[in-house]
Amino acid sequence: MTTPSLRHRLTPTTPDTDQTIAVPLASLQVAGPDAHRFLQGQLTNDLAHLDTATHFLAAVCAPDGKLVTIVSLQEMHADAVRLITYREHLSQLRVRLTQFRIRIKADIVEEDLAWATTPSSDATPLWPLNATLTALAPTGDTGALEHFSDLRLSRLAIHLPTDAPGELLVASVPGLVASAVSFTKGCYVGQELVARTDSRGAKPPISLFVQRFVPTSLETIAALPAPPLPLVDASGDHAGEIRALLLEDTTVVISGWVKRKFSQQSGLMIDARPATAIPTALITETITKETPTL
Repeated sequence: MTTPSLRHRLTPTTPDTDQTIAVPLASLQVAGPDAHRFLQGQLTNDLAHLDTATHFLAAVCAPDGKLVTIVSLQEMHADAVRLITYREHLSQLRVRLTQFRIRIKADIVEEDLAWATTPSSDATPLWPLNATLTALAPTGDTGALEHFSDLRLSRLAIHLPTDAPGELLVASVPGLVASAVSFTKGCYVGQELVARTDSRGAKPPISLFVQRFVPTSLETIAALPAPPLPLVDASGDHAGEIRALLLEDTTVVISGWVKRKFSQQSGLMIDARPATAIPTALITETITKETPTL
């Protein structure tokens, strides 16, 4: 999914409040007698709580602990669980699960479904995966993707395939540890790095952020080329990247990633332009904001 250019977005976005909209998600089912046991060893959250949670999130990690994707889970019946993820991540999720399905009585099958939700006013980086999702008949409406690109930013939400660099930790995504990780469930793939990062209270090497701010000059922001755009410090060192921009009347929503060593800088420039300097506190506020873990 490409992010539309900022230069045509000079009026406030009017977010949908009551309208159900299509969201770029896709799903697969893991079904069979060993489905729950298998997924318990693959996901960061404890499936023992799946049937009692309204919105159940989990992360999928590689063996080295790096984040593969985020999933929203639905229990279909005693022997089947549905995993909903970003449309762009579905194939790699299936491949990743299939690699670890050894002597397991469970099938992994992609579903031919589209997904929709009703946007709320809550600002959360994990939307829409942490929202109530409704299955629809398959659709090829690409216009919904462009609309979603705007809507997710107006909701201060991250779309992982668009905003993320190649390598992330679970702790790199705002709110993901608090919402999708259990530290009491037992072993799962990638657990060592997830637990070690949390126990040390260390910031990950790269963190995603999404934030709204009021720029000094709207004209300067509007003149920027379409993302992605580099973030640099005052000395010109590469600090990260802006992956998406949205201009809403007098405010700007930015989304992207930043390196750990630059999190305490007083300001970073977009595309090396002094007039586009943003307070780094905006970024670090998003990175450090957490709620109690499960």
